[in-house]
Amino acid sequence: MENSTRVDREKQVRESEIVSAAEKVFSAKGYDSASMDEIAKAAQFTKRTLYQYFVNKEDLYFAVALKGMKRLYAYLLEFAENAPTGYEKIRLFCAGYYQFYCKSPDTLRIIGYIGHVKSSAGEISQRQRELQMCNDEMFGSVARTVAEGITDGSIRGDLDPGKVTFSLVFMMTGFFNQLSVTGNTFMENFALQQEDFCLFSLQLLTESIRSEKAAPQIGNGADVK
Repeated sequence: MENSTRVDREKQVRESEIVSAAEKVFSAKGYDSASMDEIAKAAQFTKRTLYQYFVNKEDLYFAVALKGMKRLYAYLLEFAENAPTGYEKIRLFCAGYYQFYCKSPDTLRIIGYIGHVKSSAGEISQRQRELQMCNDEMFGSVARTVAEGITDGSIRGDLDPGKVTFSLVFMMTGFFNQLSVTGNTFMENFALQQEDFCLFSLQLLTESIRSEKAAPQIGNGADVK
């Protein structure tokens, strides 16, 4: 039993090392240009070893994306944990998303590309299921927070919690996906400062759901953690 436990731990460590190496390669080259040979070299394993843990490149990509999604989710929960109302939690979720983008833009790019990676087997893999479960958990957390805000009066009561959740997530993720692709050019063309522009845009988004009862946001949100 002890030997079995040690072997399991060694497998987990090796799998983690492969995922970390793959994350660096995918961040640098993107999914399409990255190869299993390059990932094996970065991980200092043979390609044969990689295939002992991952069926193919897309399976490994899903593992990297899942790691990133879990990091993002944990970061957002911690960012908003002390918010007193549902609206404040949503506001801090959005501000936290921006802070995560600043710290880990490559991670968000990897997550954002998931929809373009198709399973060669033509069916949903286990890691895709795990990704979907994590994604559903994040959506559920936002939906519960919106419902909490409606109950405590900080979010408008005439809004449908489900529609608010999908709109918030879609607009926020779409905004940062676009920013990662054309952000620098856009900022230069219109002489914009990225932080001010992002926080102002997020303020517009969150203010649209704030009830009259809730205290308005002061400034542009740059004072958050």
